[in-house]
Amino acid sequence: MKSARIAYFDCFSGISGDMVLGALVEAGADLCAIETELRKLGLEGWSISAEKVKRGAIFATHVKVESSEGHHHR
Repeated sequence: MKSARIAYFDCFSGISGDMVLGALVEAGADLCAIETELRKLGLEGWSISAEKVKRGAIFATHVKVESSEGHHHR
């Protein structure tokens, strides 16, 4: 029987997309696999990268998604 993993985010005050991606990569998700799946959306002009960072006494993985387009209001 194959075991399953469950991730639970307790976001009582919110969470940003880069925080979710950073947590998933830190937990073992493959950044290349994430990028491969995102590329299937067919969107142009973006890149994704990750780096280890230290904020105060906490070490984490910071995932950054950058776009060549300007900010658009909804």
